[in-house]
Amino acid sequence: MQRKSVFSYLAITTLVFFSLVSFYYFKKHQQLEKDIIVENAELAIHQLAYSEREYQSVRSQFISIIELLSHSRNLYEYVLEPTKANKGVVEEVWSSVVSNQKWYTQIRFLDTNGMEKVRLNYSDGDVEVESDDSLQDKSQRNYYLYAQTLNENDIGVWGIDLEHEHGKLVEPYQPALRLITPVYVAGSRAGYLVLNIDVRYLSSRLNYSPDERFSPELIGEQGFYLAGSSLNELYGHLVKERNEHNFARSFPVTWQMMQHNKSGYLMENEGLIVFNQIYLSPQQPLYLVIELDGKELDAIAKHESEALVQEATLVFVLMLAFVIPGTLLVVHYRKRSIESQLARAALSGMSAVIISDRNHRAIMVNDQFCALTGLAHRDIQSRNIIKRLLGEEQIELSLEIFEQVAHQQLWEGEISIQRAGDERTVTALLRVQSVLAKSGRVSYYITSIVDISDRKELEERLRILSERDELTQLWNRRKFELELRRNARLMERYPATSNACLALLDIDFFKRVNDELGHDEGDRVITNVAQMLESILRETDFVARIGGEEFAIIMPHTSILEAELALERLRIAIDLEASIPVTVSIGVTDFIADSTRCYKCADIALYESKSSGRNRVSVCFSSEEVA
Repeated sequence: MQRKSVFSYLAITTLVFFSLVSFYYFKKHQQLEKDIIVENAELAIHQLAYSEREYQSVRSQFISIIELLSHSRNLYEYVLEPTKANKGVVEEVWSSVVSNQKWYTQIRFLDTNGMEKVRLNYSDGDVEVESDDSLQDKSQRNYYLYAQTLNENDIGVWGIDLEHEHGKLVEPYQPALRLITPVYVAGSRAGYLVLNIDVRYLSSRLNYSPDERFSPELIGEQGFYLAGSSLNELYGHLVKERNEHNFARSFPVTWQMMQHNKSGYLMENEGLIVFNQIYLSPQQPLYLVIELDGKELDAIAKHESEALVQEATLVFVLMLAFVIPGTLLVVHYRKRSIESQLARAALSGMSAVIISDRNHRAIMVNDQFCALTGLAHRDIQSRNIIKRLLGEEQIELSLEIFEQVAHQQLWEGEISIQRAGDERTVTALLRVQSVLAKSGRVSYYITSIVDISDRKELEERLRILSERDELTQLWNRRKFELELRRNARLMERYPATSNACLALLDIDFFKRVNDELGHDEGDRVITNVAQMLESILRETDFVARIGGEEFAIIMPHTSILEAELALERLRIAIDLEASIPVTVSIGVTDFIADSTRCYKCADIALYESKSSGRNRVSVCFSSEEVA
């Protein structure tokens, strides 16, 4: 009878288990299609949110650049005195902008009659300055008529269209987005600054996705495709042969939803459409759209279904292999002590392990612990292992560990320990867990230590590489922008006690060095200038290379007068250095809480040095009126 009872129990248990598992996988299979749609929609929404942030960030950069160029001193001087020399200075500044940023295909200055006066073209790394006899009349173009409606300091965005030259459409098609702002000199409108943005380059950079299925397409307010992977479907509102390719006509229900919602997703025409509305200009809504057709979703569902069947089959096989024998073992044999199993598994593992009593005194350690810490068994026998590892210097951390383990039975975190013998610092992950008896009291503690020193060292090296300029080993532009914002926050929080200065330094006529002596010599000059900056400036000064031949210096706890004297010494030292056949121009300003204005003031001071003959230091106070 007893044996029959055991087998009845086994049969019932197995049947119940099989029923539960079967029901679970049946419900999971029913939910599979819906889960696939939701999961892919969420992934696409994350991708579109990322692309939107990138578009907004780039839009801010565009506005900053056009404001800077339209109010630059060299453009004013050219308008007042349109000599060849002044025009050359404007073209040189524009060349630097397009070469460094690569967003722009054209920068132009049109007079009030719509005639091009200065024009610079950029394509595939090549900068081309248009000669006077190649300049065109744009007075009949719609964007020029739109420009005339703008007021002073307005920045207009003319929607994406195709480039025209001499009244004809350029082939192959070149889409462009135009930023336009009026240029005023002495209170009078002198013309218009027009920046053509390369839509293809913009789209390829900002719509990047590691998964090709989630590469967004850009759609205009009329439903025509403006950017995407299918090149022969783009610009249907401008190219008659492509007019049939219209998202609004292909997906009318989704299009209607897009008019009333900023973002969302919908199934239409057996495909999943995910969208997010963005604005490059306040008047022109655009849409980022990801389309997943029904075949892709079916393929994913088929793959997931097959994986689910395999998983269910494996579970059933494992049940047959382990559940029945396991149940028999439970009936006929006693299991070993759980505490003994834990201790044995921990001591035979790859990590350093300590078993300690309820007072954290070491009872047993494995060989990995001795190899990691440099301590022998006799060094830690019957001693509080946590205090021994952390030392008196980290007594507060020791107390925190004791308190948390006492209340939560577990503490894990990162620690630093001094290795015995060679005093080398080891960074490790420490895990302390209590093992309770049936009465609820602590029987002992199992502590494991995993050495992550190599990983932390690698992370630190990668961090330095991401913040250092490869050629000069100075800080790079990314690190500079972080430091600039940090100092601006300090000025905002402690306006009465904090003072600092920002300087921008540019190597004069550096293009000549590259053209006449070669790029190797140019690299040597940049490296030597960087070395002089580090050797002459103070250790507390922050020095970064932010462009080809441009450097930035943040000088904390420094007045504008002190900064000007220090920078003048630096300029003279570079001028007198025989191994560096160049001079430098420097612009400096005092630090304020507005980092954008601070950088703009320093840039204006730099242009002042450039336009005043170079090889000098100019000051622009942040309190001054800035155009």
